[in-house]
Amino acid sequence: MDPFINPELVQLLSTDIFKKMLNNDLFQIAQFNLLITLLIKAGIPFDIRFSPETRRNSASASISIIINPTTTLEFVINFESGQSIFDINR
Repeated sequence: MDPFINPELVQLLSTDIFKKMLNNDLFQIAQFNLLITLLIKAGIPFDIRFSPETRRNSASASISIIINPTTTLEFVINFESGQSIFDINR
């Protein structure tokens, strides 16, 4: 295995939450928070960019996961349209 690849990252990429993200299913804010929590707990470096919902586009976030010094995985996550911070139990 590549010495730069974190073994925990390989394990995280096989979880249901990552599979859902890879399938580009609609995400809920709670699921996105779980994804961030898993990356932080595993010590995996990442960057996030957020685009709020507009009349034309649903809210989305771009997450870049740094694999090694030369490789980055980037995902665009689309959130459910119309979801509010007060819709936690949705």
